[in-house]
Amino acid sequence: LDPDRDENDNYSELLSVASCINSIIALPSITYLKIEKKEFDEEVGLSLLEKNGATVVAEVSQSGLFAKSQIKEGCEILAINGQCVRGPRSVMRIMKDLVGKVMIMMSDSPSPPGSRFVVKKHKSRGFGRMAEEAEDMTLEAVNGLVRVQDIAADGVFVGSHISKGDICLSVDGVPAVSDGVATRALGRSQSIVAMLMFSLPGLWKSIVEFIIDEKYNRWWKKDSECTLLWGNEDCTPITLTFDERTGLCKAHGNEENEIDLKYMNIIIDRVMKLLTESIKAYRSTPKKGCVRDSSRSLSVSPSGKMKNRSDVYRRALIKLDEMRENGTLSAKDYEAGKHALAQVAIQTAK
Repeated sequence: LDPDRDENDNYSELLSVASCINSIIALPSITYLKIEKKEFDEEVGLSLLEKNGATVVAEVSQSGLFAKSQIKEGCEILAINGQCVRGPRSVMRIMKDLVGKVMIMMSDSPSPPGSRFVVKKHKSRGFGRMAEEAEDMTLEAVNGLVRVQDIAADGVFVGSHISKGDICLSVDGVPAVSDGVATRALGRSQSIVAMLMFSLPGLWKSIVEFIIDEKYNRWWKKDSECTLLWGNEDCTPITLTFDERTGLCKAHGNEENEIDLKYMNIIIDRVMKLLTESIKAYRSTPKKGCVRDSSRSLSVSPSGKMKNRSDVYRRALIKLDEMRENGTLSAKDYEAGKHALAQVAIQTAK
């Protein structure tokens, strides 16, 4: 597996979704599944895959332990009996050693493109940790989105995939409609907390890979600053600086306009508006007797039905993977196909 390639695929899908005008993405909910495993060697009956760091259910056997449960294709397994999972192998290893009652923490649908769940175990158990968890992570509202302001050096999130400036979309399935709501949800979580996060540095790096010509060498001095080098020492480097609040990019040394800065910022602005509008939809309260309008929602459908542009993109990626695995597509043509899909995504987002 190539984690960098998987991450770029994920952001390509996000750009495809962002190109749809007036669209929003649906956030997955967190559910808890209780089952009883009677024997150590009882068939689990789950086919799992790892995608962008997530453990995703690919298939549920009709004769296995989960045959009649609510778990389905596209669910992400986050924890088992209070133990965070670290990939498909860890799920199978944990399940193999268990007998009796099993509690599985999972999402009811896949993570939106470009986001991922970060699951951590608290130092203390139960409720009433509000003050303690506030010290672990400080959140703030920036332009309609909840962002990570600071992470304590001795907190539970140190060493996780969460960084300062990341966007928090939900905490334990509760949409982060404000920094206060997200902080309260964090403090009230029990032994395990699942935060759905979106990384701006990840978006920036993927856009640079998609748009900047391959002739440039990339040197990321820090998450928000990339220097582009080309040719000999006489060539002036171009420095891209990304604003940590707005996400937009500025370029220094780009007097000849070799870098299409306007194009990059259009794409970034589309993605930021998509995230903002998605959270805004959860902030509004549906009228009594009505349900929240999901007609504009472009969440990933695991059923295989092509309901939206995101599904079309995902199905195209799956088809390319199948052709590569059965030998009908060479490695060179496979990479060319992936590149072409990425280009379509960013062109439609323009």
